[in-house]
Amino acid sequence: MAEPALEGTQPGGADIVGRHRRLVARTALISGLTAASRLLGYAREFLSALLFGDASPVYDAFVTAWKVPNLFRRLLGEGAVSTALQTRMTEVDGDRGDAAGARLFWDVLGLALALSLVLCGALMGLVLAMPDAMPGTGWAWLGPEPAALRELLVRVLPYLVFICLAGLAGGGLAVRGRFLGASASAAMMNLTAILTLVVIGLHFGWHGLDPVDGPAGFERHLEMSRVYCWGLVLSGLVQLAVLLPDLRASGLLGAGVRAASDAWSTARGVLVASGPLALGAAVYQVNVMVDGFMAQYMLPAGGATTYHFANRIQQLPLALVATAATSAVFPALKAMGHRGQSAEMRRLHDSTHLAIGFIALPATLALMVLARPICAVLLQHGAFSEAGTARTALGMQLLALALVPAGAAGLLSRTYFALGDFRTPVRISAWLLFLNLGLNLAFVRGLGMDIEGLTLSTALVSWANVALLIPGVLVRLPAAPGAPSFARRLARMAAAAALSAAAAWGAHRAVSSDPRSTLALALAIAAGLVVYFGAAAGLGLEEWHAIRSRAASRLRRLTRANDER
Repeated sequence: MAEPALEGTQPGGADIVGRHRRLVARTALISGLTAASRLLGYAREFLSALLFGDASPVYDAFVTAWKVPNLFRRLLGEGAVSTALQTRMTEVDGDRGDAAGARLFWDVLGLALALSLVLCGALMGLVLAMPDAMPGTGWAWLGPEPAALRELLVRVLPYLVFICLAGLAGGGLAVRGRFLGASASAAMMNLTAILTLVVIGLHFGWHGLDPVDGPAGFERHLEMSRVYCWGLVLSGLVQLAVLLPDLRASGLLGAGVRAASDAWSTARGVLVASGPLALGAAVYQVNVMVDGFMAQYMLPAGGATTYHFANRIQQLPLALVATAATSAVFPALKAMGHRGQSAEMRRLHDSTHLAIGFIALPATLALMVLARPICAVLLQHGAFSEAGTARTALGMQLLALALVPAGAAGLLSRTYFALGDFRTPVRISAWLLFLNLGLNLAFVRGLGMDIEGLTLSTALVSWANVALLIPGVLVRLPAAPGAPSFARRLARMAAAAALSAAAAWGAHRAVSSDPRSTLALALAIAAGLVVYFGAAAGLGLEEWHAIRSRAASRLRRLTRANDER
């Protein structure tokens, strides 16, 4: 990813562009911490599969309930409100200085706390009042265990208050060029969840739900899920606490931060601006939540669970290519848009898309060819059956097709926001939500598909989102004369990714025919990486040369530092 051109500050304002100088290093830091968090997340899912299996109606209800606070986390904390805060805070920092930006930050945080408490209470009341079946249709939209879903959803909803505040705090820190605490907080969340699952296993036992257990087994799983809900709520508080040192170091926490006289109006303006961002910034996540609820009431037992695990496995590369890159780049894009640096925005936009493609393309093909062994190694333990593994793997193969467009769409939407256009992504997102619903019904009810119908729908809608967003960005940010061919560079990446996937598949088949072989999976991944980087070097991929050059430069600096000691 190329570094952007920089300019100084305006009189009276902060250097909002200069504080984002080291974008490549920043993206690498976020990606590394995100990868650590996702690996911990895999350990969390491993324990969940071990404890609950692949066909527990209670765990189906739990994963469906868990999608609701997660959606609001993405919309409010990490998505719409955070993006609106970053947009306005960048402007205030640049025009009026850091002190004014800090006041805005706390005004928004205070109002968001009040609104999130109200929202949490309202959702709890709504959940308790909802009928078991959708009025007028008779659809069992809460699934076969509506009482369990209601209870678990009410128990886990307070998580959204803590995580929304943590997401907003992370957004404010991103404007100030600080990402360490926010990136590490997700790892702390997973550690807290892992500890909770260990406690559950030690207390309730490490076995799943057997049909012969009857009501006693169901009640045991329900009690286990209740404890898990409390652990997840605690993890939200932990995530918020991790950010306190960075907040103090960035000047956003301390005795000198005072509320502004127009606190209500400024904070309200940010929250009002976040409304249009909600769908435009998170159409993929909204569709995932919709799919989760449809899996709960349309698919046989275990459908919600296997869909959840397929989505969670896909989240590692998605977080690396989409969340990390978008989080690191959006503040710089907004700063450039605020300064009117169109040429720099286009260069940063293109280089970030290529950086996303450099990881997303090989990850997509790897997930497709290694789906069965990945699911078997991660999940097929304890109560998680071979049939559940096959079901999860099929869904994951199709969900992998959404990796590239989900990453690209996130960056495209935020480019519109940086340019001041909030309407276009929202209008597109609204249509895509209806398209996703229609495709889900057509594939599952019409064609009789299982989890793969929901994941195929998500992939198709993600590609449609990119196709509809691209033209507007290309018109507003035209390429500079003589710019390298974007399509040609992507084609070379795709060729290297295809060679890598073939090598990974061949290595796994050569080592073992057992999909549960951890050694075969590790060697297959290693073979894929070696071939991909070798092909990238042979094809002259600029992204590979940039990584190698940066690594060599860092090694030289470390060598000089050691010599000087």
